[in-house]
Amino acid sequence: MKKLNKFILISSFTLFLICPLFIPISKAQEWVYDGVDTENIPNHSVYPSEWYVFAQTLLDPEILSVGEISHGNITDIGPGPGYCAWGNGLLLNITSGETTSISNKSLISYWNETIGFIGGGSIIPVELDGMVSDRILSNISLSWETSMLSSYIFEHKQRYLNTYSLAFWNETYNSAYIHFNYTNDGILAASNCYLLPFGNLSLYSQPAQLPPVFSFAPEQGLIVNSTTFILDIDIAAADNNNDGVTDTDYLMRHFQGSSWTSWGTPPNQLLWSIGSSAPSGNYTITIEVRNMYGVTQEQIEVQYVPPSDDETPIPGYPTLFIAIAISIAISYLILKNRIKK
Repeated sequence: MKKLNKFILISSFTLFLICPLFIPISKAQEWVYDGVDTENIPNHSVYPSEWYVFAQTLLDPEILSVGEISHGNITDIGPGPGYCAWGNGLLLNITSGETTSISNKSLISYWNETIGFIGGGSIIPVELDGMVSDRILSNISLSWETSMLSSYIFEHKQRYLNTYSLAFWNETYNSAYIHFNYTNDGILAASNCYLLPFGNLSLYSQPAQLPPVFSFAPEQGLIVNSTTFILDIDIAAADNNNDGVTDTDYLMRHFQGSSWTSWGTPPNQLLWSIGSSAPSGNYTITIEVRNMYGVTQEQIEVQYVPPSDDETPIPGYPTLFIAIAISIAISYLILKNRIKK
């Protein structure tokens, strides 16, 4: 069964991957996963480490197919140098979470301004402003017609710029169809295909690509009576690149005085001081957290209310000792008053 699943998945990946047989790989700059500092692949909106997951009717219901973005580079695959995205193919068991590799570093997308697009449908290029254009969709449509879809002889085709989508379909030949929808910045949002011998193939999930969500507040609340206090920091659990692992790779900095601190690993708690001689009033605290998808800034305002004189214990004496001394003094005064009477 595993061999059959692997055969079907490799076959179906022709919809999304270019088979890189005998393609010379030139030495060039690479864009790879670099934790929080990961950059998107140029002329594309995808990042190394992202997972695109697909469901296929001919596979075991527990098995999903995964296209993992491995890296990007500028490579000449024959027609000339272009910006390329590469990926790995995986089988994912949704019950056990086990993954099985079925292909490594296959070429997914190639883009050259003059030559155009070569690739499947999961990853597409974008313009320099990061958006999908009619020119991009036209390039993709032409590439499919002259390569992987040429044998299907689709009767109809259509591209819809207002919904950033492409469609191919037949009414008389096996009722085959392909529908791909993208976000305006080139992320596959939905896909549904029916092609023999692959069966039905549809997008199961894709990366969220969200910047961090976090909050912070003083332990004792927004009204503090000390110039030094502890901030509790909470970063919401997330899996923004859809790789099945909760993100932990964040950096944090805060605005202090008139400048920002350096980026560092976020702590669960941060000791904060508004200055030992700070007067009563409101104080703004600004913190930023970032991941590979962006920076999130949050601000809170705390009110500093100094303790009143009657709340301030005599320096150098424990509170219990002071309470005992006061109690003895009061008792003495009462007793003395009684004696006089």
